[in-house]
Amino acid sequence: MDYEPDRYSDSTETTGEFLFQTYDFGFVESIQAFIDAIDWSQPWLWMLLSFHITTLFIIIKLRNNTNSLAVVTFSSMILTGFAKPINTLAQNNWQKFSKENYFDEGGAFISILFSFPLLCNSVIGIVLILNEILHLLRKARIAQIKYQRGKTSILEEKRKERQERKDEKSL
Repeated sequence: MDYEPDRYSDSTETTGEFLFQTYDFGFVESIQAFIDAIDWSQPWLWMLLSFHITTLFIIIKLRNNTNSLAVVTFSSMILTGFAKPINTLAQNNWQKFSKENYFDEGGAFISILFSFPLLCNSVIGIVLILNEILHLLRKARIAQIKYQRGKTSILEEKRKERQERKDEKSL
C-alpha cells in the first residue's frame, strides 16, 4: 500500500474513518473476537470459571438462609472491588500461571471474566435477599392483621359480657 500524503494529511475525518474501518465490529462480532483471542485450555481460566459457577450454586443453595446468603453476596461485591489490585498483581506475574498476558492497564479482561460474573452473582443474591425480606414483611403484616382481629373480637366479647351484666343488674 502506497502512502498518500494528501489522503491522510490533516483531516480528522479521514483519521476517524480509518479507525472505524479498522475496528468496525458489531457487538456479537466483538464478543466472538474476544472469546477467540483467549486460549481456553489454560487451567487457571477453568478454575476461574469453576469459581463463578460454584459461587452461583452456593447463592442459589443459600436462598433460604438470608444471613449466609448476605455474607456470600457481599463477599462477591468486595472481591469485585479488588479487581484493580488483582489485575495489577496478575499483570506483573502472568508468566507464573498463564501462557499470555491478558491483563492490560485498563483492566478489560479482568472486568469481563472476573468482575462481571461476580456482579451478576451479587445481583442474584440481592434479588434473593429482597425476596426473603418481602416474604418476611408479608408474614409480619398477616400476623399483625390476625392480632388486630383477635384483639377486636376480645374487646367485643368483653363489651357483650358488660352489657349482659348490666342487663342482669337492671332486671
